[in-house]
Parts: sequence; C-alpha cells; structure tokens
Amino acid sequence: MNKIATIFAASTSLLLASCGQGDVLYADNAVINLSPVEGNPSAGYMDLHGGRVDVSLVGVTSDDVLRMEMHETTEDNGVMSMAKLKSIPVPAGETVKLEPGGKHLMIWGIGEGSKKRGLLTMTLIYSNDDRIKIDAVIKKVGEAAPTAE
Repeated sequence: MNKIATIFAASTSLLLASCGQGDVLYADNAVINLSPVEGNPSAGYMDLHGGRVDVSLVGVTSDDVLRMEMHETTEDNGVMSMAKLKSIPVPAGETVKLEPGGKHLMIWGIGEGSKKRGLLTMTLIYSNDDRIKIDAVIKKVGEAAPTAE
C-alpha cells in the first residue's frame, strides 16, 4: 500500500510541476479604443499567450456588438493596407500581440451598456475548441488605459 501511495504522490507532484504559466492558454491587457466618429469601427488590442500546443485564434464574439472581425495592417512599399484575417496563429508558450499597426480587432456597434460600464466582455474562440472570456477596457482615443493597482 505504501508503494502505491508513494507512486501516487510522485505522479501528482510531477503533474503539478508541469502546470507552469506557459502551459495555460490565456489573454490579457485587452483594450478597446472607441472610434471618435459615430458609425466607424472601434479597434481592439490584447496579448494572446500560448499554452502547451500551437493553436489559432479563429474567432472573437461578444453579445454587445453588431460585428467583430480580426484584421491585420501591413505596409508594402510605403502603402498601408488592412486585410481581414480568418485566424491568428498562437504558438505554444509564445505571446502574440494584437496592437496598432499590426493584428487587431475591428468592432462595429458597441452597445451603450458596455460603454457605460467601461468594459466589453468578449469570447475568444480557438482552433482547439477552447473558449476564453475576457473583459476589455473601453476607452476613448487619447485616454490612457487604466493601470492595475
């Protein structure tokens, strides 16, 4: 019986030790910059942190928006262009930044309730069927993002 308990304790320790921060798929630092022009899309940014396996972000949804798309801004011979993305690769253990001038979200019709709360709840949908809810801070262009205290 003691051998079984020892083996179980050792196995449990190994499993717990292997569950480091790099093993968990998550997102943070989510911010939505409201468009200064009514009717124009707002932009969303965040950091996507890969887990143990390579995945792709294949969609982002929210109950309080009309439409949300993943986009990428690129430059070719001094000409900036933006294209809709079907997915965003998130390699295992790496961080992918959605940021101005690169990959980002375009968001149309953010609801007044979210604007008043200052938060937009979104669901990130990954290629491995993981779904992660995250709250993005909503700010007007030019406002500083709130800092964590």
